Amino acid sequence: MTEKQEVKYPVTMDLKVIMISEPGESRNESELDKILKDLDIPLNSSWKTEKSSGGKYTAYTGTVFILSHEKMVDLFALLKAHPRVKFAL
Repeated sequence: MTEKQEVKYPVTMDLKVIMISEPGESRNESELDKILKDLDIPLNSSWKTEKSSGGKYTAYTGTVFILSHEKMVDLFALLKAHPRVKFAL
């Protein structure tokens, strides 16, 4: 049996979000930035992007600073509700 590790907050982590691709990608990045700003979660670097082999999806990876478990839950709830987000971790 593996032991579950508890996350200690505040924490700096890499956030990866897979979204349906948009021309130019600036719309997706702007919407991700707005979600972070609304939750007062700083993005510590610019978004790194990588397209899927077919070009249908784009992965966005950025380093974020999360103050509490509640902020983490709120972040993933907003990402899950976004119509173009397919996956976030």
